[in-house]
Amino acid sequence: MTTVALLTPPGIGAIAVLEVAGPDAWPIVRKHFRSVGRPLPDSPILHRTWLGMLDDEVVLAVTRVVPEPTIEIHAHGGTQVVKRLQRLFEDNGCLAKPADERPSGPRVPVEHARTLRTAAILLDQAHGAFDRAIRDPRNLPRLAALAPVGRHLVVPWKVVIAGAPNAGKSSLVNAIAGFERSIVSPVAGTTRDVVTTFVALDGWPVELADTAGLRRATESLEAEGIALARRFLDQADLVVWLLDGTDPNPIFPDSGEPILVVNKCDCPAAFVPPVGALPVSASTGAGIEALIAAIVHRLVPVAPEPGEAVPYTPELADRVEAEAAHVRES
Repeated sequence: MTTVALLTPPGIGAIAVLEVAGPDAWPIVRKHFRSVGRPLPDSPILHRTWLGMLDDEVVLAVTRVVPEPTIEIHAHGGTQVVKRLQRLFEDNGCLAKPADERPSGPRVPVEHARTLRTAAILLDQAHGAFDRAIRDPRNLPRLAALAPVGRHLVVPWKVVIAGAPNAGKSSLVNAIAGFERSIVSPVAGTTRDVVTTFVALDGWPVELADTAGLRRATESLEAEGIALARRFLDQADLVVWLLDGTDPNPIFPDSGEPILVVNKCDCPAAFVPPVGALPVSASTGAGIEALIAAIVHRLVPVAPEPGEAVPYTPELADRVEAEAAHVRES
């Protein structure tokens, strides 16, 4: 008997994973799959993957060959896509497994991945990458180096855009996001609340926070916005501090290690920028790609290789780092 099972909860993730298992799994897949690149062989090859079309763009992964072939289908997580794929296999003789008969698998939160890149890393862990690596103590330093990534495979990094009023923070958020998320006004102090925007930077999930301009407030509503901005600064994984390049008296950060950015580089400069500050123009887009690269480098100084083991939850990341520290001190 050949079966089809949905391994991820329906409707809440970027990626859905279906499992087709049984004697007819490979013939059914070969009949309907249109490969991009190398064609499918006559028989499944363990741990081999293929990109192609199966009613929608999918990735095939062979996870078992004996005693019966088992193929995972990694597709977009939309409910309609999943329903069409399930119906395709059921129409070809596969028996749908009820929820309580589906394989439990590792407790890896694949369904909560926010980007394709983090979903791929989580799927590697679901296939046992971390479980295999943690058995060998020699892998501990590398796992500890990747712990910061593991903390953010589901929870986005928090990046706060801060600076003086009218420095162009809202415009910068819009430029990074690629759409108008924040309202832009030439009037200083327009932003009173914190406006958050989810973006994927080089495939990593990031929550940008557009905050109120930091100055001595003249009225209570703006003061509340500034107090909220400071709370977000305290909780940020990274601060991008924006300086107005046309302001002869810019406000600099008083603590921390933010990325310094000088906005309005398309206008005459009113001061000599600090060493290492990145010039950008939020209105023309100049320097935005370099800024994104700098943000990614600060958030992810060490990135995992394809298929590499990563401690895939904050709890595992904490445990791996603590064990690595203990080994270094002993």
